Amino acid sequence: MHRGRRHRESARRGWIALLIALSLVPWTAWAAGPRVRDPDAASGDHGPLREIVVTATRRAEPAQNVGIALTAVSGRLTHSLRVEQPLDLALVDPSLSTMNAQTDGTPLFLLRGIGLDDFNNNNSSGVGIYQDGVFASFPGFLTDTLYDVGRVEILKGPQGTLYGKNTDGGAINIISAQPTARFGGYVEIGYSRWNTVDLTSAVSGPLNDRVNARLAGTMTTQGEGYQTDLGTGQRYGKLHRGGARALFDIRLDDTTSLNLNFHWVYDHSVPSSPSTPNVEALIPPEPFPTAGLMDSPPGGTLVRVGGLPLYKHEVGGGAAATLKADFASFTLTSISAYDYFTDHSLDNYDGYPAADNNWTKNFQQWQMSQEIRLTSKTGGPVDWIVGAIYSQNWYRNRDALDWTFVYGLATYMTQQGLAITAENFVQRQRSSGVYANVDTHLSPRLTLVTGLRYSHDQTAFDGVTIDPTGLLTYAANNFTGPIVPDTVLAALDESRSNQNVSYRVGLDYHPRPEVLLYGSVASGYKAGIYYGQPAQVQVDWGYVQPETNLTSELGVKSRFLGDSVQWDMDVFDSEIRNRQSSLSLWAGPVGTQPLIAGLGNVPRSRIDGIEAEVDWYPARGLAVHLAATDLDARVTRTLTNDNGLALFTPVRVGQMLPDAPSFAWSYIVHYEHPLSAKLIAFVQANDRFVTAIHPYLGDPTTFGRGHDMGARIGIRDPAAHWHASLWSTNLTDTRPLTYAFAGSEGQRVSFYQRPRSFGVDFTYDF
Repeated sequence: MHRGRRHRESARRGWIALLIALSLVPWTAWAAGPRVRDPDAASGDHGPLREIVVTATRRAEPAQNVGIALTAVSGRLTHSLRVEQPLDLALVDPSLSTMNAQTDGTPLFLLRGIGLDDFNNNNSSGVGIYQDGVFASFPGFLTDTLYDVGRVEILKGPQGTLYGKNTDGGAINIISAQPTARFGGYVEIGYSRWNTVDLTSAVSGPLNDRVNARLAGTMTTQGEGYQTDLGTGQRYGKLHRGGARALFDIRLDDTTSLNLNFHWVYDHSVPSSPSTPNVEALIPPEPFPTAGLMDSPPGGTLVRVGGLPLYKHEVGGGAAATLKADFASFTLTSISAYDYFTDHSLDNYDGYPAADNNWTKNFQQWQMSQEIRLTSKTGGPVDWIVGAIYSQNWYRNRDALDWTFVYGLATYMTQQGLAITAENFVQRQRSSGVYANVDTHLSPRLTLVTGLRYSHDQTAFDGVTIDPTGLLTYAANNFTGPIVPDTVLAALDESRSNQNVSYRVGLDYHPRPEVLLYGSVASGYKAGIYYGQPAQVQVDWGYVQPETNLTSELGVKSRFLGDSVQWDMDVFDSEIRNRQSSLSLWAGPVGTQPLIAGLGNVPRSRIDGIEAEVDWYPARGLAVHLAATDLDARVTRTLTNDNGLALFTPVRVGQMLPDAPSFAWSYIVHYEHPLSAKLIAFVQANDRFVTAIHPYLGDPTTFGRGHDMGARIGIRDPAAHWHASLWSTNLTDTRPLTYAFAGSEGQRVSFYQRPRSFGVDFTYDF
């Protein structure tokens, strides 16, 4: 056994021993006899732990009673941690791995090592992300700013029965703050490093006796970029983004309500750029100077872009209508939604100033969905939910990649436009499903959970990749043969469909009201998809089969020590078939053509692990949150090629799966103390750590192995009408790689954690 595997097994045994020891604590407290609460506790305040109500199972119920591993995060906490985009939610849950697979774009989400590692925007994550009840079908819908958040729920493990396709890793519910019956709101303004100004505001209240409304908006403007081009002095990585949302809660009659949600986002930022430390050592001799002009130092603040005018112009918006009608024995819920998003951008994806994978992106995406479900009233021997959903989405793409340098056509280092792959395709998807979930209360303490869902998905792809100048094909043929403009490199016009049946069977047992033991076997799937980058060879375009996951899980949720501790733990084993994975491939015979990326299926893989989460209130005003995840994610069947293209390095049994760190942990500590009758001081610290991560299968590059520490200190009034604080992100100014991969020359394309930032903000509530 390898030393790394022995170390992981030893760590896992240590974790198991620790968690078993912790699990004895509530039972010891139980055996010691009943607790005596103080008068306030007896009147209903059960200590510092508050009851958290979630809608993870499509009905409102306390998180303590839900037999699913989940993390619930309040909007107040997301704000204090500066969770500005969905990607930042990894700060609160180490089971969640997130990264940008393109420069400031294509966010990837994985729970317990299952999700998405494809960097193309036509794909969908295996972690279903729902914004106010609506599934985000493309990564582009997840790049906007998070603001005015009510709460976030992170559900771990397959959620195929209640949530459907693309939830084999889990699901994330992002719920906006809702309209209120009383007038109120807030204004927050902040100033931080690089002359950055943040402004967020919301106002809520009644318009009349039947309509409550909430209007919210945010904007961020950054005066200067945090990166500097070593050759030109230009600045990159400058934010200019924002959004607005209008919510209307309309009471149609005493039993029927309608919630309308209108939203709009924009992002006109100057993107940051990756860098590379080692391309000069890998390229052949050139007829022009390159030494000292292509590599960049580590750290990510000094880059080489070569004057490429990086830009980003993104706009999106949509509307959703949620109708709820109460009947005698059930509630009818209907959710109708439409969203769109457009992107025009230029990305220096290779990480150095020559034309190698310079990526011009131009895509539009739309989605619409209709869901209807019936939810029984609780209180009887059986609680049930039945529903149906239909959705469509469209993706139109016109991208181009510039390969002038890598194909040996450049006569000077930054020459562009000679060797290009340009694609034009339309992808259409239609999905439908019906589902049922039944909770059968076998006794006051024991509940049998069963769920079943049938899904049907159809994906159509119609597109072509061409060589507009003909020079790329000419260079690939050793500079022989005719030069034929608009040479077709790949063309595909086909449609595929698949069906899936997902299920869940579980038992929830309450030995005491404050302890839940649960076990389940659940399945989920990720729908089939097509590879979306411009293809240099025909076989790089093709249908990738659906991915399925079967997970067995045991868990415990408990409160003890006078309700000052909430402790959750679960162990799980996931068997994944046909995992959809990005692959690093040779475009032709090994070593004779550039490296390219592809998307394929890993026949078999397996992930088992342990998760633990503790919320502890050891003293008045002090709150501690600790969480850790240990994974053993590995390939269990060898993969040597994808459609005949050889992998950069072979994928063997036992190899670590991409984007699945073997260990990750996080903490959040918050303390507040009154300075006087009118003033309270508070301080907060947080950190997250991950071990090494691989980006693709067949790619030996690693990233991760670092911390992301933050801090905040401030004052507020006791009634929380205002607060002011100083904050810092990346407090220790460490620069671990947040993403990396082998570029077309084999160089390490490197994305670094942003440098330390610090600022001040002030919020006034009214």
